[in-house]
Amino acid sequence: MKNPIYVALLIAATVATGLANAGDLQLNDAVKQKITAILEAKGYQVGKIKIEDGLYEAYAKKDGTRSEVLLNEELEIVKVK
Repeated sequence: MKNPIYVALLIAATVATGLANAGDLQLNDAVKQKITAILEAKGYQVGKIKIEDGLYEAYAKKDGTRSEVLLNEELEIVKVK
């Protein structure tokens, strides 16, 4: 049987690691589809989507103009450049 202190420390480390990563953005197919749907509803044609500086960054075109659309983790547009 393992030492109870060892087990408690292992659990604490696991929980701490999970909490530290809880705010990390994830870029998977479901997120890409949601971002694409949000931007297409606003008239954009969406190209590449990536994560940069803690935001989702979508390369998109609207009315012939190329833009970088930045979205936060709640998929709200925070900046268009």
